[in-house]
Amino acid sequence: MTDSQFKDAHRLEALFNPRSVAIVGASERNHFSNLAVRALRGLEYTGSIQLVNQRGAPAYGIESVTSCKGLTGHVDAAFLCVPVAGILDTARDAIEFGIRNLVIVTSGFAEIGAEGAAREAELLELCNSTGTRVLGPNSLGFRNNLGKVGLGSIPFVEQPTKPSIALISASGSVAAAVINYGIRQGTGFTHIIATGNEMNVTTSDIIDYLVGIPEVRAIALFLEEVRDPAKFAAAAERARLAGKPIITLKIGAAETTAAVAAAHTGAAVGDDKVFDAVCDRLAIVRVSTVEALVVTAATLAATGPLARPGVAFISISGGMCEIASDFGDAAGVSIPQFSEATCAELATVISDLGQMHNPLDMTGAAVRDEELWVKVPEILSRDPAIGLTILTWDIPAVAEPSMPNTVALIGKSLQQAKAPILLMNNAENVINEHGRAYLERFDQSFSLPGIRHGLEAVGKLAWWSARVQREAAPLVAQTKAVTAKPSDERQTLDFLASHDVPVIPTQIVQSAEAAVAAAQAIGEPVVLKILSTDIAHKSEVGGVALNLIGDTAVAAAFDKMMATVGERAPKAKIDGVIVAPMRSGGVELLVGIARDPQWGLVCAVGLGGFWVDALADTALCLLPARREDIVAAFESLRGIVMLRGYRGSEPVDLNAVADVVIRIATAAESLGDDLAALEVNPLLVTGDRIEALDALAVWTDTLTPETLAPETLGSEK
Repeated sequence: MTDSQFKDAHRLEALFNPRSVAIVGASERNHFSNLAVRALRGLEYTGSIQLVNQRGAPAYGIESVTSCKGLTGHVDAAFLCVPVAGILDTARDAIEFGIRNLVIVTSGFAEIGAEGAAREAELLELCNSTGTRVLGPNSLGFRNNLGKVGLGSIPFVEQPTKPSIALISASGSVAAAVINYGIRQGTGFTHIIATGNEMNVTTSDIIDYLVGIPEVRAIALFLEEVRDPAKFAAAAERARLAGKPIITLKIGAAETTAAVAAAHTGAAVGDDKVFDAVCDRLAIVRVSTVEALVVTAATLAATGPLARPGVAFISISGGMCEIASDFGDAAGVSIPQFSEATCAELATVISDLGQMHNPLDMTGAAVRDEELWVKVPEILSRDPAIGLTILTWDIPAVAEPSMPNTVALIGKSLQQAKAPILLMNNAENVINEHGRAYLERFDQSFSLPGIRHGLEAVGKLAWWSARVQREAAPLVAQTKAVTAKPSDERQTLDFLASHDVPVIPTQIVQSAEAAVAAAQAIGEPVVLKILSTDIAHKSEVGGVALNLIGDTAVAAAFDKMMATVGERAPKAKIDGVIVAPMRSGGVELLVGIARDPQWGLVCAVGLGGFWVDALADTALCLLPARREDIVAAFESLRGIVMLRGYRGSEPVDLNAVADVVIRIATAAESLGDDLAALEVNPLLVTGDRIEALDALAVWTDTLTPETLAPETLGSEK
């Protein structure tokens, strides 16, 4: 790269691809600087390396100076590995010399609490005021295998495979584990970047940088939190448009994880279910293990998006085909049967098999006629349902493998394929030098490590291939003027009605006589519900009476309700009693809108009424949302069978329901930032009639933080 190109490059180029570096705190007794120097030498870094330590003592055969002011020439980036007590003075010394990119391994900042947070704030002010970028603090640094440079103390491991995956990790130790597993599987990494506390260089910044590097074909993340949602969404959208998948292992599913993360890097992990919705919106693939992170990233890097979701599986073992069928189904892999035209063409080359099923067992025929390993994949690649073909055979682990001609023909098939094709080992094994040589010989960057890991990754590939083509809706709604602040059920229903949400007709009454008159006007049977902003759970205080028929029953229910509520909630202000028609049949749905502190308004949908608590089956999507987003959320429910016409019931028109949900969401957005949640439960669907039967808006000044979580929506009112 010329000086002019370097100057015009991405703002992080000088940090992650420096032409000259300094190590501050360098000493052969310093574990961190030992690792840094070993990495630079292992990478055969050709740039300038200068050392700084308090005594000015030489180290690693290199002369040292006592201060950055003693350095010579221009230094693009410096690695600071000094005790926390001296880090501010050390950073100031480096900045005063003119270094504007720092990697800080030192811990003792926001991750330890208030004292460390104050220290980090001081460091941030110093760096921001001088335009200095910091990877860290509390970061093990980075390695750029493309540029043959690294700064930090991630243990150096020789990487013999051509790289295609960039890794960004909140934890340097997790990064080391990912690297080690990846290398054992024959996977190469373009970059390994440990973010630490992300003081002013965030994961989002790094994604933005990596997307522009041609050799980076996939980006793998280990995340503790997303520190700037808007910036993260923008970077993810840039990756989507570039066709570069993001695969993330994000912690936060367990309650105790939040405390661990806060102690590790000062991270606030956020709501895990909301992050699932974020991934769905941004086409980010989410995994749960180090193995899945590596295998999925390598799979997506190797194939890119599939044009069709179907997968063809080829083996010479009927047993392996059976295992693949089971695991494929569990992993969401589509293994369709071949078209008539494909079967006819297959019959010309393997007519003696007697079956043309997918997965395809070529049996011993492929031993007698080894050319089938070339002929059959070529035929299957033309099937209109097949987007990926998988060949199962163990990669050679010795110099002279058995059946060498078959092994060579499989390689030829992989090399000549005009459609996506992958090799899968029958079981997970370490890819040694013989396996790597085989993959390189036939221009392959990766092989799937066994059926379980392999098909789970292929399932993620299919999911991503469908999502990456879908333009993402904006994550942040435009600010709207606050139009109302409904405080009770009736006001909330009226407000929804003003936004074209169909709501049940009701009357509010103050006496038994008025209740009888309202029931006569509405038509029987009716339901009575207490109206009070002080009562959240009506049934617990006797505030609900159902299926009332006749004047006597209505009047008696009114009197009993007023007496019972007066006893059980004596301090509640009663605003009246709601009289509404009693609805029966149909399907009850939940639609809840809640405000996530990071991502804004989130919509929860599920089966309503008592099913919410009984099944704990809700799906989230971010707002604003489109019809297809809402429909997809409903279709992801375990209870979707209830909406498709269970046991003769009329199926729910999900498109019509989604349109109503969008109107509810639009109404919620117009209530402004003080809205904590808006819930419709139930939204009753009976044939082509959709009605909100009960609704409530709640506000941030009336709820505890625990009440605001999206997954708490749907509690019986």
